[in-house]
This record gives sequence, C-alpha cells and structure tokens, in this order.
Amino acid sequence: MTLTTRLKLSFLVSGLTSLILLSGCTFNSAITNNDTNSGSENSREIIDLKEENSERTVINEDKKEPKNQTVQTPEVEENTPVADKIIETDLWQYIANHQNLTQIQHPRIEQFQKYFLKHSYQLKRKTDRAAPYLYYIIQELEKRQMPLELAFTPMVESNFDPLAHSVVQAAGLWQFMPRTAKGFGLKINQWYDGRRDIVASTEAALDYYQYLNKMFKGDWLLTVAAYNVGEGKVRKAIRNNKKSGKATDYWSLKLPKETMRHVPKWIALSNLLINHQNFDLKLADIKNQPQFASVEIQAPANLAQLAKITGIDKNEFYRLNPAFNKLFVPQEHQSAEILVPIKSLENFEQKIASMPAEIFKISMNYQVKAGDNLSYIAKKYHTRVAEIKKLNGLKSDRLQIGQILKLPGFVEITAEEQAFFSKLSKYQKRRRYQIYKVRAGDSLWKIARKFKVSTHKLAKWNGLSTKKILRIGQPLKVWPRH
Repeated sequence: MTLTTRLKLSFLVSGLTSLILLSGCTFNSAITNNDTNSGSENSREIIDLKEENSERTVINEDKKEPKNQTVQTPEVEENTPVADKIIETDLWQYIANHQNLTQIQHPRIEQFQKYFLKHSYQLKRKTDRAAPYLYYIIQELEKRQMPLELAFTPMVESNFDPLAHSVVQAAGLWQFMPRTAKGFGLKINQWYDGRRDIVASTEAALDYYQYLNKMFKGDWLLTVAAYNVGEGKVRKAIRNNKKSGKATDYWSLKLPKETMRHVPKWIALSNLLINHQNFDLKLADIKNQPQFASVEIQAPANLAQLAKITGIDKNEFYRLNPAFNKLFVPQEHQSAEILVPIKSLENFEQKIASMPAEIFKISMNYQVKAGDNLSYIAKKYHTRVAEIKKLNGLKSDRLQIGQILKLPGFVEITAEEQAFFSKLSKYQKRRRYQIYKVRAGDSLWKIARKFKVSTHKLAKWNGLSTKKILRIGQPLKVWPRH
C-alpha cells in the first residue's frame, strides 16, 4: 500500500510560540462598559481585535540630534548576556500570556465560576478530554488572529467528546447540525461524518465563527451566542430590543435559556482554566507542541487493523479518527487523512512501510440464495442497495440464485471497540420529532407524561423554562424515546 506522510504546515513548527514570533501578531482588546453599575444586566463588552506590529519605530522631528554632535556609544563586552524572548513550553502559560476575553466581568459569569470552583474535580476531567486537541485548535485560532478563548467553546458544546451527538442531530467536538455542516463544506455519508473529523470540523467551525463575527460587527459575545442558538434567533432578539428602546448587547438580550447559560459558562471556564494558578487550581501540564500529525493513507484501509499492527493505543487512535463510521475507508474514497499521535509517528511509518498492502484490504463476497433480494442483503450487511449496485455494476435489482456479489467491506472489532463506537450506530437511524400543539388545560408536565419523557427534556427540546406557561396552539417538538 502506498502511504504518504504529510505533516501539515502547522505541525512543522516546533512550537506555537515560534509561529507567533514569525508572524508578529498580537491581540489588542478594548472593553467598554456602558453602565456605571458593574452588576447591571445592561453592561456591554465591545471587543475590538486589531493587528499590531511587534516592533515600532517612533521618530520625533523636534528632537533630532545636531549634525555636528558626536554620539557616544557605550562599549559592550563581548560576553555581555543578551535577553532572549520568552518561549513558553507549557501551553497553559502560552494561552495565559495571550488571553483576550477573560477580563470580561458579569454576575452571570461569576455564578459559573463559583460553581466550578466548588466542583473543581470537573475541571480536571474536562481538561483531560481537551488535551489531545487543544494545541491544534489554539494554533489554528492564532493563524486567523481570533481570540484564543474560542478554543474552549467545545468544552461547553460537547465536553470535548468527538463522539458527542445531541438529540437534535448536532455532532462532533463543535456540535454541527447536518445542514450547517454541509454549508461549510463538511461531508456526511454512511462511511464518514466530517462533523467528527478533528481537522475538518475545526476548520469549518472557525469559518463559521468568522462569518458570524462579521455579521455581528466584531462582537464576540454575540458571535458565540449565534453559534450556539443560530444567527436568526440572535438577530430577532436584537430587533425586539431595538423596538423596545433597550440595549442590544448580549447581556441585554432575551435568548433561549441554554444560550443565556452558554456564553457566561464559556467565559467562566476560559478564565478558570487559563488563569488556574490565580484560583489555586492544579491542572495537568500540556506541552506547547503538536500532539498529532496528519498522514495520508490509500484506500481501502482497515483502521482497526492499522491500529493493531502499528501498536498505537486504540482509544487514543480512535479519538483522533472518530469520523470513520465503520473503521474502514472504502475504495471509492481513494485515500484518507488520518491523525497519528506524534509520539507514535516514527514507529507507525516504519511498520506501514514493511507491511504488504493486501493486509489492510477487505474482500467480502456474498452468494445469492433463494428468497434473497437487494433490500434484504443490504439490510443484513448494514449497507445500501445503491452501494451494492454500484460496486457490482448492476443496472437492475434482479438477482440470480448462486450469483456472487461484492459487498462493501466491514471491519471485525473487539467487544471493547464495539462499545466505544456504539454511539455511532445508535444515531445512524435519523430520529424524527413530531409537532404537538398545546391544547386547553395542557402543561409541560402533562405533555411530558403523555409522551413518556421528562419535563426537563421536553423543555430543553423547545428552549423553554420548566415553569413556562404554555399558550393554546403553541407548537412543541417531541422526540421519540430511545
């Protein structure tokens, strides 16, 4: 099998700081509070990101040296030490030196900070999940001159679980909905879901953030709110406030409860993690260097076999490559980019180079029996009729007894691996919600009981408070039980 290792430009840099020293980019944020009361709901943070040069030469025309004046240059010994620029080897220290939005203060942020300080064990679990991805995301944000705190939004969106899948079909670290994902170039099919691709989804998420930030004129709080709930609802809330003569900053808007919590929770987490030493919190060190490399492999490829032969820790390997639904890259994909831990890269390349290509290929044939049809075979082997027809060059659905069919390859995996990927098969069947219109005498509790779901779930699906009074005719989304 032909294998090409392609370390992306971002991984060729020995450390994130080196990249920044070369680019000479820094962040400058200005925060303005329109309310003299710091605890007011009408306080507004205006974030102004500007590019500055790392060095500036200022010339004062009134203080030029006279032409005939001799300027004495002090003698410097050859061994005089020269101060080096600080290079942060710890990622936490690097982010702390380049933070941008954590200085925003608000009572709703303080509430979340108090909660997480009281439950500090949650922070360790969250950072452990984030560790494999954080350096890469920080680096991509730096390239685009975006606030580094955005790297912590997946902590609120998905808890940095690449297999996270919400009831409304949002998936991956960045919790993309199918329609939005496709709109930003992510592919979704039976073999691969780009929303769970670490590199592809991060690129799409940052594209989406920039699109929203332009729409909301550089206001990052409105941007993050729109990312969470959708641009339409944020713009509607702004219009409603304008009509009522109210302020239109994030803190003044009436948004769904989840979004009202999302932004302050994100800022609180960012502040606690980035400035953990100020809060006497102990977090595991994360090196300020690449954690994985991108490697191109040729299809077809059995990823479970790949991990086994190369000796990569399977849990680590699968969490870097969760986009492949069946741990298999079919021939039709021609090739695929997979992520390999940096520490395993050299051994991975050596093992792959010494293995015959056939070892990674899967050939599955099926002999047609009496009573068989394409629908039955496709269902039995978890594929689609169109895939079987394409693979075998069939122009009709007619089969003959004894006919040999090629079937798309599948990978045999252990019970442990099957459990890891159980979430994927669970959500392959797209569940559809139904619309229930509120009738006289209804309440959330009564409707939830009728559909055998919890009141909390019903309220969350519809962005409502559990104490919300319903109006007759109001449509509610109700999802079927698992």
